This record gives sequence, C-alpha cells and structure tokens, in this order.
Amino acid sequence: MHNTSKTFATVFTLVIALAFATPAMAQDDQSDSTKWDVTLPRGELREIDFTTDEGTWMSVDISPDGNWLVFDLLGHVYRMSSGGGQAQSLTQDNGVSINYHPTISPDGKQIGFISDRGGQNNLWVMNADGSEPEAVFENQIFRASSPAWSADGNYIFVRRQRVSGQGGGSGIWMYHKDGGKGVEIVDGGSVDWPTPSADGRYLYYHEGVGGGFPSSYRDAIQGRTQLRRMDLRNGDIIQITAGVASQQLRTSSGGAYAPEISPGGRYLTFGRRIPNGRMEHKGHEFGPRTALWMRDLETGAERVVMDPIETDMAETFKVTRLLPGYSWSADGSSLVISQGGKIRRLDVSSGSVTTVPFEARVHRTLSEQAYHAFRITDDPFQVKFTRWQTGSPNGRTLAFQAIGRIWLQDLPNGSPRRLTGNDFEPFEFAPAWSPDGQWIAFTSWDDEEGGHLWRVRATGGAPQQLTQRAGEYINPAWSPDGQGIVLARGTGASFRNRSMVQNPYFDLVTVPSAGGQVQHVTSVGMPPGVSFFAVSRSQIVRPTWSDNGRIYFQRVVREDDRNRGALASVRLDGSDHRVHMTMPFADEIIPSPNRDYVAFNEGDNVYLVPMPNGSGEDPIHIAKSGGALPVTKLSTEGGLYPRWRDATTVEFGSGPTY
Repeated sequence: MHNTSKTFATVFTLVIALAFATPAMAQDDQSDSTKWDVTLPRGELREIDFTTDEGTWMSVDISPDGNWLVFDLLGHVYRMSSGGGQAQSLTQDNGVSINYHPTISPDGKQIGFISDRGGQNNLWVMNADGSEPEAVFENQIFRASSPAWSADGNYIFVRRQRVSGQGGGSGIWMYHKDGGKGVEIVDGGSVDWPTPSADGRYLYYHEGVGGGFPSSYRDAIQGRTQLRRMDLRNGDIIQITAGVASQQLRTSSGGAYAPEISPGGRYLTFGRRIPNGRMEHKGHEFGPRTALWMRDLETGAERVVMDPIETDMAETFKVTRLLPGYSWSADGSSLVISQGGKIRRLDVSSGSVTTVPFEARVHRTLSEQAYHAFRITDDPFQVKFTRWQTGSPNGRTLAFQAIGRIWLQDLPNGSPRRLTGNDFEPFEFAPAWSPDGQWIAFTSWDDEEGGHLWRVRATGGAPQQLTQRAGEYINPAWSPDGQGIVLARGTGASFRNRSMVQNPYFDLVTVPSAGGQVQHVTSVGMPPGVSFFAVSRSQIVRPTWSDNGRIYFQRVVREDDRNRGALASVRLDGSDHRVHMTMPFADEIIPSPNRDYVAFNEGDNVYLVPMPNGSGEDPIHIAKSGGALPVTKLSTEGGLYPRWRDATTVEFGSGPTY
C-alpha cells in the first residue's frame, strides 16, 4: 500500500511513544546464540507501508554545510536535502527498533541518535549515510534522550534518566563518541535539553523548578521550567531565566524551555507559552499556545520569533522531550523546526516562515501484541465489595450497590435482582428507602449528561427523574414524613476532568419526593488551607433528615488548632448552625432518628456513642477511649456505610457482607 496517510502517521506515533516508555525486558544471560534480540519482530506480523508528507513531533537538525537535514518520523531517522524532496530512511534495516532525536556532528560526518535496539533507549552514533551504527553506551537501567554534540565533535551531551532501581545517576551526562562510562555534568532528574556553545565554553539547558507532586503540575507560565548556563571550565551555573509567579510581584516572565544557542553565541532561542494563547485547528479552538522566543544575551531583550510552534509538554512527565528538537543553521540566519506536521525554515531577522516539503516512505513491521485471549461471561459471579447496604423499614429486603447497579435481595439469603430494568443505562448509586418502604431513591451518573436524583417503586419498574438539572448528586435521605429528600450536590469536579471526591465543597439541597425545584440548605466544605490530598481523600458528606426537622451532617471543624470531624446540624432554611460533637478521625457520623445515639465510622470500623440532649452550646469531644461519653465498637472485621434502619437498629457493610 503506497498512499499519503496523515491519520495513520499520527495514530502510529502514539504507539511509538508507548514503546519509548517501556524498555524490553532483558532475558537471563545465557549465551550469545540464545540472547534475546529486541529488533526481531515476533509472532504474527503486520506490514505497514505508506508514504506521507507530514508527521507528528519530528525532531530536526541541519548539517553544518547547510545542504541536508535529518529528522525522525515514526521511529526511524530520515535524511534529505535541506531544500526538501524525497527523504531516505537511515535506520530501515534495524527491525522493530525505535530510533529518534537525531543530531549531526560538527564535521557533518556522523549522526548521534537514540535507539532501543539494545533493549533500552540509549545513545548511538552512525555515519552520515546511516552505515556502521554503534552504541555509545548501553545500560538497561538508564534511558537517554536529547543528545547534542560538543563543539569539538568528540563528545555527546545527553539527558540520562534512571528507570529502575534505587540510586542516582539521572541528569545531563557527557559521553565520548567512542564509548566509555560517561561523565556526569549536571545532577538531577529535572534537567534536560543540553545545548553547548560553539566555542565550547558553555552548556545551556533547562531545569524543572516546580517542586514535587502535585506542585509540579502548576501552570508553566508561572515559571515551572527555567533556563540555566554552566561554565564548563569551572562548573559555575547561572540562571538565564528565573522566578515564579507570586501575589506581590511577578518574578517570572513565564518560564522557558528547550534552549538552543546561536552559532555566534549571542542569541538564545527557547519555548514559552503565550499567556491565554489560543489556536484553531479544523474549526476547533484550543490552547495553551506555545511560541518560539529569542533573547539577545548582550542586551537581555526578548522577542517572539515564531508563533505558534508545537504545543509544549511542559506540564506533564514521562515524555522524551518538552518540544520537538530544532536547530540553528551554521551561519545563524535561520532555524529549522517542525510545526503543524511540516518542517519549517524560520528566517530569524525577518520572521518569515517557509515550508521545507518532504515525502517519506514509512515501512514498518509490527509484531504481534502480547495478548492472552479470555472471555468475560454474563454468568453470575461473587461480588467482592458492596456499597450503601441498607435494609427496608420492615427488615425483609436489602438494597445495595455493586458494579454500577442497585440490587435487591430478600433477607437473609435471597438471590440478588436488579432494581431497575436493563434499559436504564446510567450508573446507579446510594439507594435510600422511603419511610413507608414503598419507594427507593437513588442517584445516577452519565459521563455526557451528568447525574440526577431518581425514585423507583420498591417492587421495581421505570425510575422517575426527580431533578430537573443535571449535577453531581449523591447520598439521598428521606424526610420522616416521606415528602422530601435531602442529598449532597457537588460543585462540578466531574465536569472538569476530576472525580466527585475532589470537590472542595458540597451543597446540601432538598427536593420534593415527587420531583420539583431543588432548594439549597447549606454548603459544607473543608476549612481554608487544607491540602488537595485531604480534600480528595475525605468522605463525601452524608446528610440525614431528623424528626425534629433539622438536617444533620458531618463536616470538618478546627479544634485545638487541628482539623477534626464533627456532627453538625442546621434548620431547613440553613439557619441556626450547631456543632454537636467533634470526633478526631471520624469519616461518617449518622445520628439515630430520635437522636439518642450516633453511629460513626473511624478507621473502617463502626462505633456507637450516646447523644445527650441539652448538653450546652459547646460541642462534646468524642474519643474511642477516654472521651466524654462511652463508645461501643460495633464491628470487628470492618464496617462502612453505617445507617439507621430505625431508632434502635444500626446497619453497615463489610466487603460483600451486610
């Protein structure tokens, strides 16, 4: 098959990218004749053969004489005339190996590149025509990327990353082109993109300064990645760009990455985002937009020289480069860079961009995937974990949630059956019985529409939607007279590519049990200053509607300069907020209908504590031992989702057990 295929070129690049992150597993060292060859295709093979005039994420370099280019495309290194035309694959005869990040030596006689043909993505060199490829270093523990030749052409700087085991060794290293163990130049896992000056004195690179997880994910414009310069004579390092955004002043101009020093040493180009920059492709607007900037190292002035370039990967990790590799011409008048699937030539002085046309034949042999066929049947299976276990008011029927559906089971040992019909497609959560046992309320979730509150006859049938607007609804509870339902509503984290537990607060709302307008009661959230992880690991609030007309719920309060779980309540209109009890580590706190007792979950077990009336304005501090009131442990092998079936019966679940 020979045809121009843009779609396949893009999709196949994703497959190649996965191969970058997964080095081949080394076999036991037996003998040369039996040693595993990672370049050989295995199993049932597929031949992919097509031509294309564009590619994705191509690193480009130009020869010192300006006559030819090299670039990578779908795991092969190609060479062609600098004016464009037919590209020749230089790594075609190396099986299923992946080859990328080509860089041309200062004398134009050799090409350094990264290849996994030895079992890991390590540094290789070959002649300019692709002949005599040799490994500069092979190490299964370290992955290499971003190679750059030294000014004298004897050494290659490369980023090295440890991929297994404990210890250091990650950073920017320098290897002699003929091999050796290498010399560490800059230590650290966040340094990358070495680019030496033509006089051999300086090494420029970028460094991640955003800190550890999760602060490393902050916006790149705040200054997560910055440029550095090392004096190779004495090891001194200066900051070319620096600072992070702050409230008092803006100490960063937006960070910088992917530096390339001009041949004369005066200008430094780099990638940086355009604040609020957007771009359009095939009618779809998206962002952020990345541009190529240039700094005059004599005056310090900066300007945009190409906008846009490829969108950077500055806010992610486990990528081989934040931007595709690009290169200055030897006379410093232009750069070659890939953008929009094409190879571009940028005239630095005028800013004009021209396209270098190419046509490349992509011929790859795909190995059979490691695959074991198995069949997922529709036969019954043993559920390992159930949720929201709750018995009917008469204690005869159990409702619970498992594998995204709500099930009913006659107690004590009936067979589970679905509450809703097979034609009800959204996921179902949090069943709650009406006081008369005739209805079951539950919430739903659909990735496209969102969620709703529903009710359905306890005997089954078609659910009735009670909410008019979609949202993140969870944990419904009926009013004592059965006329209303109170439940928690999230603030939209699921619509923002997060999960419901990562909402910073929840609204408690009521809905008429026959459907209608949602009424806001109060909002429940974490105190200011609580970490992202504390929010994401906290229990979603579970309101209850007591027979005194108040809404009870658990929340977090400050006590003795610490965050503690608490049982609070408000009137139906949200007024008269009271905190009744504080518990250091409780996740779920549920009062009995008559408020004589409180059941709570702590450390994945369920406990019981009396709830006195008229204890004063100050909340009572509850502890499992040594507290103000006696605490009884109800579960011995775990307990979750405590509820009150009536004023004297507590129910909870443990694994698949009710």
